[in-house]
Amino acid sequence: MRVFIDTNLWVYRLDHREPGKCDFVKDWLRGVAEDHDIVISTQVLIELRSVLTRKLDPALSWSDTRAALEALSEFEVVPTNTDLVLDAHELSKTEQLSWFDALIAEAAIRSGCSVLYSEDLDHGQRFGDLTVHNPFQGIGVEV
Repeated sequence: MRVFIDTNLWVYRLDHREPGKCDFVKDWLRGVAEDHDIVISTQVLIELRSVLTRKLDPALSWSDTRAALEALSEFEVVPTNTDLVLDAHELSKTEQLSWFDALIAEAAIRSGCSVLYSEDLDHGQRFGDLTVHNPFQGIGVEV
């Protein structure tokens, strides 16, 4: 099965300020990678770089940030192009999504994913054949 993993989950994997989430996501990602084809988008890489270098305290070094981006680049990366932007614009209106959530959802839809793992969208929300799952839903991880 093809699954799309949103930026926030990659951030938790690298943010040691929230050890409960960090440890959970580390183990969870390992399991997902064993059983599924992971997909991300250029937006995920861009957002991750921004968070790692500007919002983490302390920020990751240049080389550690590059290593993280290179590691994620091993997965399938959906490029952001004009068609994706225009379709996400429509999706944001029809589904009442924020602009950045619509871009993520549209990338997941275009790449043929069955599941979009995200903490930002509603667990169980559907966009055609794509279903949103929040991996923290109902597991008792301190969030």
